[in-house]
Amino acid sequence: MRDTSGQDVVLKPKNKHKKRLIYIGAAALLSIAVVGFAAPQFNELFSSDMSISSEQLRYGVVTRGDLQRDIAVQGQVVAANSPTLYSPSSGNVSLHVKAGDRVSEGQLLLQIDSPILTNRLDQEKASLEELKLAVERQQIQNKTTLLNNQQSIELAAVNLELQSKNMSRAKQSMKHQVISREEFEQNQAELKKTQLAYTHAKQGFILEKESLAFELKTKQLQLDRQQFVVDDLQRQINELTLRAPLDGIIGLVNIREKDLVAINAPLITVVDLSDFEVEVNIPENYADDLGVGLSTEISLNNQVYAGELTAISPEVNNGQVVGRMRFVDGSPSGLRQNQRINARVLIETRSNVLKIRRGQFVETGGGRIAYLVTANNAVKTDIVVGARSLSEVEIVSGLQEGDRVVISSTDMFSGNNTVFISN
Repeated sequence: MRDTSGQDVVLKPKNKHKKRLIYIGAAALLSIAVVGFAAPQFNELFSSDMSISSEQLRYGVVTRGDLQRDIAVQGQVVAANSPTLYSPSSGNVSLHVKAGDRVSEGQLLLQIDSPILTNRLDQEKASLEELKLAVERQQIQNKTTLLNNQQSIELAAVNLELQSKNMSRAKQSMKHQVISREEFEQNQAELKKTQLAYTHAKQGFILEKESLAFELKTKQLQLDRQQFVVDDLQRQINELTLRAPLDGIIGLVNIREKDLVAINAPLITVVDLSDFEVEVNIPENYADDLGVGLSTEISLNNQVYAGELTAISPEVNNGQVVGRMRFVDGSPSGLRQNQRINARVLIETRSNVLKIRRGQFVETGGGRIAYLVTANNAVKTDIVVGARSLSEVEIVSGLQEGDRVVISSTDMFSGNNTVFISN
């Protein structure tokens, strides 16, 4: 049989050297491209003081706009009106309510039994009755005395009239020389005596009337004074019955049944549930910026209510001052005494200022240092910050609008001037 050698094709050997050159050239071109792309980054890396990952940082951009300066505070709901009733006198207490009871205005809360006041009132009432009798006695005496004086005046008038007639007859008799001059002069003297007696009787009546009126007025003043003493003691005894000054709930009872209480001792507190305020603790360093009437925002149950700062304590306690806020539109429903809340005090609004989102860089840099991001480097930059709010801080100098800044803590930069940021 014939073989298949006639079908075979002779192949030329491949040029392995040429193929190797092609691979080397492609690798060289790729290396050149990589070096060209990475050269600037390597240059920044080697020119930086240290390197840090971008994932460890947070950034903010400087913008221009209005900045609301505010402070965040915490506090609790308190009753705007919660009067405490005090003991007007010492004595034993009889309670008619207990803590937590709802009461209405005028409802009896407790009574105090004060034997001392009761005895004094009885004594002063007895003195009052005595003075009433003395006044009535003086009135009767005045009437009697004035009647006697009036009688004396009338008798003097009768004597004067009689003596006047005798004098007329004496004149006629003297004219006809029936009587002697001595008898005539005696009649004249008697007339003068009766005239003087009548005049003195009238003057005595006036003086006696004034004297008696003065005596009566003196006793009446004594009576009025004693009546005031009795009324005042009665008022004090009436105050021993304590009633609710308003509609509300009994908050605190400081005594127990039949306790002996001292004068001015706190007894019971009534809480008005219709009007609440917020009592907040404010850091001392903000105290000088605060003033009554500042607007506030009160956060409660995922809602924000408009408020107003109504009072600021003049004293500092543990580095804080106590403030009071009220709800502008009335207390919302569902509030509870001592309920914890968060609030903001809006101190001032600054318009058209450079600002940036607030971050830890403000605290770690003391408000004087920031790291400005340029390309892949963070460059240490001197800045001046102004007003601060909860979410933003004013940039007075050192940065421009649009600058990108590291707003997270800069402690990890260790104060280096330039830091390379790797992706």
